[in-house]
Amino acid sequence: MNDIPDLTRLDLRDPAGASRIVDALRRQGMAVFSGVGDRAALLRAGQRLMTTRVHRDSDGEGVTTIERRFPTATGSLAGFSERELAPHTDGSAVAEPPRILMMTCVRQPRSGGQSVLVDGCGLYREIAEFEPGMLDALREPRSAYFGGGSGYLGSVFEERDDHRVTVRLRFDGLIRFSPAASLYVGKLRELLRQRATTLDLAVGQGYILLNDRWLHGRRRFAGDRMMLRLIGDPLSEHRLAPGFAGRREPAAATEFRSTP
Repeated sequence: MNDIPDLTRLDLRDPAGASRIVDALRRQGMAVFSGVGDRAALLRAGQRLMTTRVHRDSDGEGVTTIERRFPTATGSLAGFSERELAPHTDGSAVAEPPRILMMTCVRQPRSGGQSVLVDGCGLYREIAEFEPGMLDALREPRSAYFGGGSGYLGSVFEERDDHRVTVRLRFDGLIRFSPAASLYVGKLRELLRQRATTLDLAVGQGYILLNDRWLHGRRRFAGDRMMLRLIGDPLSEHRLAPGFAGRREPAAATEFRSTP
């Protein structure tokens, strides 16, 4: 995995922190932040960035406490165990997943639990350059079914009319691939492993990402790890475009850049 210990963390206690977060989301689709160590701070920060969605597992204001509730769990409950979670899209089983995900650490585990992130833009472009047949299979409409009985039939990469691309992925018992797409599942897993970035978050640190561009997961952990999560959609004034630019449109480089 590719660690990024030099990535500047934007302090959301700074009055300019929210605008810097938005700039980072436009440029690279994610940012790492500090200064958000509890539920109230997360809500204050989230209100400047998004319209929060209330989730099945959240409280009434949309905050989900992610901690070890079950010794073992699968499917949509796996996040509440100590198990490793493969990089995935939040809300992949609904037609319109939340566009923003914000996660902060309020209690570190005894060991493990690092966040694992993969940029779908870089993944898409590598596949487009070196595995065009794989890309065709993964962007074919109706090539992947996400969720259970009332899930979503779509594709890993969805190309929009405006030439932008969104990513949607999970690796658990709640995804089924078409025969053509299933030929590339092993290769896709390997590319995720190669392109993954890890973050070892301290208390008060977290990340925010575009959920239709970045995949997120975690390593297995031991101890009382606790994270708080918000999901939602960007405020209209931030003008955050969906996903990332596809091959037919020039785009800025996607590497992480430090913010002064």
